[in-house]
Amino acid sequence: MIIPDWLFYILSTLFAGLLIAFSLQYWPGQTHEANPFDAPPEAGLVIKGKQLGLMQAAQGLTAEIMEEDDTVFLRAAAGQKPDEGVRSAGVFLTLPKKYSTAYANSMIEYTMVVRGAGPTPSPKIIIAYYAPGRGNSPRKMCTLSPQWTPCTMLYKPPAANDNNMVDYAGIWPDLEGLSRTVDIREISIKPHANTPAEASK
Repeated sequence: MIIPDWLFYILSTLFAGLLIAFSLQYWPGQTHEANPFDAPPEAGLVIKGKQLGLMQAAQGLTAEIMEEDDTVFLRAAAGQKPDEGVRSAGVFLTLPKKYSTAYANSMIEYTMVVRGAGPTPSPKIIIAYYAPGRGNSPRKMCTLSPQWTPCTMLYKPPAANDNNMVDYAGIWPDLEGLSRTVDIREISIKPHANTPAEASK
């Protein structure tokens, strides 16, 4: 059977593309970041290393992956105050629906490991958990230092409803909007076995 020229070139191009993609994925010595969202929500979610590139910066904010002393981190800044301009979650991670559904009506522990760094380090940040259409957490403020320090909050997102799609875990890097920087080394969100006293936090 003779293959027409036009079909031959299309098939050759597709084959070459697949070969290149396969080589990039499996070439010896290549390392790849696992997809953190493959883990079951009940096991908790941990974002670190180049996975931090999953975070997005809203309008008026910036976020950039950097590396120092073999530590990969995300450097973020805010050029406006949290309640100025377009309201947003700041620099945020979008949680797939399976996570927002699993965490609904359950106490979760949300932690960012952060530091104030760069030429103009931020002195304070706020973190918050956003469940659009259901209810956002109060803002948790943390004071930064040059050392890596956890900023942790507990929150019980309201029960899921028909509008429940995705949730967001956010950070506002500079409360005064002066573009001072904060470094984020790790984000974790996990179910929390709360006591009555903790549930009121």
